[in-house]
Amino acid sequence: MKVLTSILGLILLTASGVKAQECNTTPPFEMPELAAFSIFQDNYKNGDYPFALEYGRWLLCSKTKELEGYPRFNLASQYPKFIDIYTKIGLTKQNPSEREAYLDTALALFEEQFTVFTDEEVNKYDLHQDRGRYLLENYQNIENGLDMAYADFQAMFELDPQQTTELGEGYYVRIVIDNLVRKGEKETVLAMIEQASPYAGLELSSYFDDTLGDLFNTPEERLEFCGAKVQENPESLEDLRCVAEAQEDLNMMEDYLNTIQIIHGLDPTFESALALAETEKGNASYNEAAIYFKEALGYATNDTDKKNINLELADVYSSTNDLATSKKYILDAISVDNSFGLAYIKLASIYGQAVSNCTENRKLEAKDKVVYWVVVDYLNRAKSVDASVTNTVNSQLATYEAVTPSTEDKFFTLGYETGQRVQVDGSLMSCYSWINESTVVR
Repeated sequence: MKVLTSILGLILLTASGVKAQECNTTPPFEMPELAAFSIFQDNYKNGDYPFALEYGRWLLCSKTKELEGYPRFNLASQYPKFIDIYTKIGLTKQNPSEREAYLDTALALFEEQFTVFTDEEVNKYDLHQDRGRYLLENYQNIENGLDMAYADFQAMFELDPQQTTELGEGYYVRIVIDNLVRKGEKETVLAMIEQASPYAGLELSSYFDDTLGDLFNTPEERLEFCGAKVQENPESLEDLRCVAEAQEDLNMMEDYLNTIQIIHGLDPTFESALALAETEKGNASYNEAAIYFKEALGYATNDTDKKNINLELADVYSSTNDLATSKKYILDAISVDNSFGLAYIKLASIYGQAVSNCTENRKLEAKDKVVYWVVVDYLNRAKSVDASVTNTVNSQLATYEAVTPSTEDKFFTLGYETGQRVQVDGSLMSCYSWINESTVVR
């Protein structure tokens, strides 16, 4: 603070300007103290601030804490009045230097109270709050006013973290933290949030989470910060999730899997089971993936999740060539949503996979080609119930239609007639027994 003039020195600010004068410890015109004080009070109430200052300034100079004939006199309660007087007079001044001089004097009076009065006479916490608010209101006329206000609010927090956190729903904590973030003082922010968190409500806690997210904006920073907190409290789900997110962003998949398993062990949820399932599937650990997908299915509460997880299970089992089980989960998905086009495409796919499996060690025969009619049936079914998969279906249809039974296959090898319905099951070939579908010769 640049103090151009102070009530504590030999300068008196008056309504007409700034002029030199001693700081007298007695009332003007040799008046009795009580009479001068009465005039000061009346003129302050009436808004005649220069006149009030003329008759009351001796109180500041003398620091008298007792006034004969007025047992209820309290010097500490007079300081806010003088601060108000100097501020009101100062804000009427057109000259910036004059205006700043008055406001600097008001700030000097704030500062003086910390040393003139004991903790029993004034509440130092309230003083910091009052001065901070004063600085916020008048910062445009006070050099570094905002920074000084933030310092007072930070001092409030240091004196009483709980009261400051709960005051104004965290208003003072927020503006201090915002200022510290702007200045890049991460360690101070972290310490402040850690102290305030036990007293924060939901809204303020959310603000803390957002602030930490902004403060640690790289995965490496989040991993270091949250990892340290996990070491202090290994069962903190919030910190474990933060670690897992950072590990995933850094492609630390083995570490990510371990962290998710810890989270799932502490608090198994749909999200944690699904994360584990997808990670295991990505690692081609299909047996483990199936276990977690089934857990996720048990936690699923809506049809979208249920049908999608059933299809994931179908995909996992088709990856291990357990096509009968894969079909079971496809049908479960369709039972949830019979217009789920992707499920019909998947069913067509595993029937095509069945042909590949059955002919792995031999040539493709006419009977094998019959299965492709079923594949085509389900592809057409998919786009008939779900227009969104039309392009996907059309890109596959030509490939399968090209390997369906030829005319020679139909009439000479298989002995079929056009329009005839035939079974695709064990009667066709034993390896197709699980399919158990019928199709029409075309």
